[in-house]
Amino acid sequence: MDHSREVVVVTGGGSGIGLRAAGRLAADGHKVFIVCRDRRRGEDALSRINATAAETARLVLADLSEPDSLDAVASSVAAEADHLDALVNNAANFDQALREPHRTAAGHELIWATNHLGPFRLTAVLSGLLAAAPRPVVVTVASKGLVTTPRATIRFDHLDGAGWYTPTRAYYHSKLAQVMFSFELALRAPAKLGVACVRVPAVRLDADRLAGLPRLLRVAYAPKNRLAAPPEELAATYARIIRSHTDGGDDGGGPRGSLRGIYVDERLRPVKAPAHAYDAAARARLWSVTQEAAGDPRWAWGAEPVCEERPTW
Repeated sequence: MDHSREVVVVTGGGSGIGLRAAGRLAADGHKVFIVCRDRRRGEDALSRINATAAETARLVLADLSEPDSLDAVASSVAAEADHLDALVNNAANFDQALREPHRTAAGHELIWATNHLGPFRLTAVLSGLLAAAPRPVVVTVASKGLVTTPRATIRFDHLDGAGWYTPTRAYYHSKLAQVMFSFELALRAPAKLGVACVRVPAVRLDADRLAGLPRLLRVAYAPKNRLAAPPEELAATYARIIRSHTDGGDDGGGPRGSLRGIYVDERLRPVKAPAHAYDAAARARLWSVTQEAAGDPRWAWGAEPVCEERPTW
């Protein structure tokens, strides 16, 4: 099968890893939709991507914390494609300036809504297009910082940060949820769907993003930023995941546990997830409460587990 023109959606395509991943995929001839919240940043990114693109990329404006805008993403993609080969849930909010919880219009804490509820709903509303592809794949992003909190659990009584919030706690809470979402998605989706969650290390911020931080945060983060991984390296990781699954090659030829493990590091080596992610009851509970909080989106393949074999976690 010719996979030279695959359809890919990349969230957070306006900067960092998302920008580089979208640029690489578009340069390789894939039909790329970048999802950005900010029009100016998105249009600037689109110009950079299309300067070297073999296939013109598209910009879709959407805020992951707002459910209605995610439905618009699905409509925009469906208007130009009858299937979706890859969804990269890359965008995330780790705004250290949010010293107090900020609430969305629906009343959810902003980091939780952006990093977990949004990707969950977006995957659901795009599931029909994913189901129409021959070997689709969903890539979701966690954080290497989770290794510092191996006993972290989902705070089911206070999902939206009440009483325990700091931006760092909220961020890692949402990243744990993303790992659990990936594990559960692998059980509930058809066998042809590849599911990979990438444990991303600290990644170098673009100069404009670093400059936009409050002064104290900028000074504190600068040394770490110099030592962080270049975003191009992680962009290559995303691209390799997509290629290996959709091509059915040695790196991800199996219908489940693509890339030799559903949770991988930046070099695609299987790594252990936090212990709570292996708790089947906790994952099922998280799926249920997320489904409700995300507005009960419809999944193309239903809501119950369908996997006949355990993914290679």
